[in-house]
Amino acid sequence: MTKRRRILLLLTGTILSPSAVLAGAWSYESFENDGALDWVGEFKDNPNPEFIRQALALAASGKYIDSFAGECAVAAAEVVAASLGRPCKGFPAELGAIVARAHSEMRPLAPLASTALTGVLGLHSELRQNWSLHAEDLAKWEASVNDLRARLLQPAA
Repeated sequence: MTKRRRILLLLTGTILSPSAVLAGAWSYESFENDGALDWVGEFKDNPNPEFIRQALALAASGKYIDSFAGECAVAAAEVVAASLGRPCKGFPAELGAIVARAHSEMRPLAPLASTALTGVLGLHSELRQNWSLHAEDLAKWEASVNDLRARLLQPAA
């Protein structure tokens, strides 16, 4: 949940269920959650492959991955997949021009992105733990992340 949304909810006295506290925007789609949207905003301000690499390296480190870092890693991996010509449905249009300009610099990040997704799906991932609380949606989230990983690993045409 973004700081701005948290403050707004506190000011309005809105009471949330425990699952709603996990994220303001909560979806199994890669760009439909707060962490990914925050990352996209920062990436637009700093559109370089190093920014992507940092988000991926954190999730690929083998250490505990908090939910925000996991959401950022998924968004970064989606940018890498788009640079390979395999964007997801709903890929943010505002990122298209960035990817078009720097796709050759982003493509080498595909193996790191795949490793990061393994971390996001793993037992040391808060994002996975959060989705596990919603068993009916866990399979959709896993399928979405696995689809992304398949797009990253798909051989060049």
